[in-house]
Amino acid sequence: MDNFDPTPYESIEWMTGGNWYLATGAHRQEVADQAALLVHEFNQLGPTNPQRSTEIIKELLNPASGQCTIKAPTIIEYGFNTTIGEHVFINFGLTILDIAPVYIGARSMLGPNCQLYTAGHPVHDWEMRSGGWENGKPITIGEDVWLGGNVTVVGGVSIGDRCVIGAGAVVTKDIPADSIAVGNPARVLKKRDIKKLERDQLPPNAPVDAFGVL
Repeated sequence: MDNFDPTPYESIEWMTGGNWYLATGAHRQEVADQAALLVHEFNQLGPTNPQRSTEIIKELLNPASGQCTIKAPTIIEYGFNTTIGEHVFINFGLTILDIAPVYIGARSMLGPNCQLYTAGHPVHDWEMRSGGWENGKPITIGEDVWLGGNVTVVGGVSIGDRCVIGAGAVVTKDIPADSIAVGNPARVLKKRDIKKLERDQLPPNAPVDAFGVL
């Protein structure tokens, strides 16, 4: 269509809002390029300059993020759309495609090579897909969650507080709080059992909250 103006569909705001958008436009590309430079510097530093690495993560992520640990290498596409809570630990190989907002709750742990993909494309309309249209749906991970290694979470999914997601799982639907889920697609295997708390295996006088007394 000769009179089609792509400008309204190229904006960061339109993209983040979950609409069908076009991954074009100078401003969006500028934001993505800046994030890519920060991520590249972070990965090149590795463990050599913890202070600068902390500065990069603070600059990259949404300002509402807390103090967290992310091991290099990592890939975070935009950064401003990702909010990570206090004392989150993320192991090597993280990938976040944060076309839409991503939230990771406090004290959660992500194992190596976890992948959070908010980005989506038309499934049935191949011509629209080939024509450049994309969209995104948010991902929410609650507090005190543990994702095992190589877990993939797709857009539109919420994982409730205190869940455990088994290694290699692909999470395509919401997981309610206090669940243990495994598989592809991930299914709830059982609920967390307070009768099986591992604290009974600790040495005498060892605190459950070891970090709180260090």
